[in-house]
Amino acid sequence: MSARFLRTGLFLGLAVALALPMAPAQAEKAEQSKRKPNETTVVRGGTLVALPPVVQPGTSPAAPSNAGQVVATFDPARIGRTVLLERKTGGDWRQVARKRQDAWGSAAFATQPGTYRARTETDKGHELVTGTVVSRAWAPTFEDTFSDAAVSSSIWGDQRREHESVYAARTCARTDAAAHRVESGVMHLGLALDPERLDQRCQYTTDTGAGEQSFLLTSQVATENTYAFSHGIAAARMKPQQAKGMHSGFWMLPEGSKFTDGNAAAGTEIDVMEFFGETPGGRETIGSFVYYYEAGWVSMKHGGLFKDARQSLSDGASWWDEFHVFSVEWTPEAYIFRVDGREYYRETNAVSQARQYLVLSMLASDYELADLTADEIGQTAQVDWVRVWDGTSVASRKAARRG
Repeated sequence: MSARFLRTGLFLGLAVALALPMAPAQAEKAEQSKRKPNETTVVRGGTLVALPPVVQPGTSPAAPSNAGQVVATFDPARIGRTVLLERKTGGDWRQVARKRQDAWGSAAFATQPGTYRARTETDKGHELVTGTVVSRAWAPTFEDTFSDAAVSSSIWGDQRREHESVYAARTCARTDAAAHRVESGVMHLGLALDPERLDQRCQYTTDTGAGEQSFLLTSQVATENTYAFSHGIAAARMKPQQAKGMHSGFWMLPEGSKFTDGNAAAGTEIDVMEFFGETPGGRETIGSFVYYYEAGWVSMKHGGLFKDARQSLSDGASWWDEFHVFSVEWTPEAYIFRVDGREYYRETNAVSQARQYLVLSMLASDYELADLTADEIGQTAQVDWVRVWDGTSVASRKAARRG
């Protein structure tokens, strides 16, 4: 069976982000009066985070790893500047790897269990050194690599949605297993024409006007009846579609799909990743959201589209050219959203304390149907694997200074 549940307890370790009392530039200025000519000054700076294996960009499907990873980030970013990773051995620090800063000012490293720190140079030739983190091996509590010939019905179930949605009108669409498939170890989430209504046209109305579209089948599979968890890291390696008029997603809902009036702690919708297709000018990016209800069933939303996430794309590439790992670290105090281990959004409001299940989808809401053309209906979002590391970590709750 490609999907499996693993009996692990709490995290062996979660992300540890070190908040520093003084910005690098301030610390360096404070040291100026103490320097001797040609002396190299070491300044505490940057952020080092220990993570499970959530850094795996690439153009092709790839097997997941259980090795730990650390991500070092420095501010300001200096693309191409060397970052050295050091591991504590006995009482000494020894260099074990080197990489170059990317557009985030980051460098990611695969690690063996141990204690690590990272260092880089400033523009003035002085050194910035992060604090230390402990990296360990990671074992997921949930994993599906889609290596079977079809979607595992013992794990994923098709959620029934008939031409409507609680969250957004989908007059012209209903979910059906015919809209998704597994090929060569990858799940494809897509749309299809509804075979029961091929000779009919769907009429819909939105805030911007009325329109018509073919009746459609959409994809929405979930672990609603098989797996849920409370707090941890959930990740999916995905390559989204290019087309507009549909949106792919990796998200979570509370057990029973029930929300509580005025109580976000009882369950929220956590949209780890949504992608709405290409935009004019080529600046399309990833969305992450948290939905819940305030008293009186007033719908509320946090989050948005995050342009910084585009820094994870390879030169000249678009989202539909590459796989990236989209993850959320969900603690009792916050949601931390990352792409390939780089944090782009942190939300401390409306944090769910309930058990939640996983959802993968390709949907077509009324508001986007005007952008959907017949030749695009066959496009899919690809899911290479989905994993969860369940548990809670005290260390991960510390406020991090983004590098």
